[in-house]
Amino acid sequence: MKTLLYSSKNLLIMMDDDKKEVKELAYMLFDLGPKMIAEIEDAISNNELVEAGDIAHKLKSTLRLWQMNSLVPLAVFIETHGRLQDETTELEKQFHQLKEGLEMAIAEMKKEFE
Repeated sequence: MKTLLYSSKNLLIMMDDDKKEVKELAYMLFDLGPKMIAEIEDAISNNELVEAGDIAHKLKSTLRLWQMNSLVPLAVFIETHGRLQDETTELEKQFHQLKEGLEMAIAEMKKEFE
């Protein structure tokens, strides 16, 4: 059975089944998601862990909106430990899982929305 990387069901409900609006939100994610990942990556590589945590916090709400439930705990870890400036090795590991997972989810979403 294929693992569900995201779901647009809640968004469709929130948008009164307006598929055009949901598609526009998907395109926003296609643009902003990779940019936020790049910003987190830069912040981590520059040892600006508080900044990485702040960006992960912003990304977390988008992940929840799209029900990317397997990625939310990764963003929460980066947010929490970035702000605490600890667990740097694990933070980097979780970031790479987040990056890979978001790339896979966006690739799947593009099949649906393009």
